[in-house]
Amino acid sequence: MAIDEKKLGANHPDTATDLNNLAKLYAAQGRLAEAEPYYTRAVAIRTKRLGPNHAATAQSRGELEALRRARADQPVGS
Repeated sequence: MAIDEKKLGANHPDTATDLNNLAKLYAAQGRLAEAEPYYTRAVAIRTKRLGPNHAATAQSRGELEALRRARADQPVGS
């Protein structure tokens, strides 16, 4: 991710893909709090660069919403 961000820039769609993939990894490991900022950045980049109705934007937005629902369902202190 750091290589793409340096090479392509912080707001490139490929950087957003890297962020989204890292968020997925953290979420799969149960590290939901750590995943959320990566999903949030991916959504912001994709919305700006690809548009709010692009499939990749919708995918990231849906994953972020699902993560937030999962976090809300977690017991306090998790």
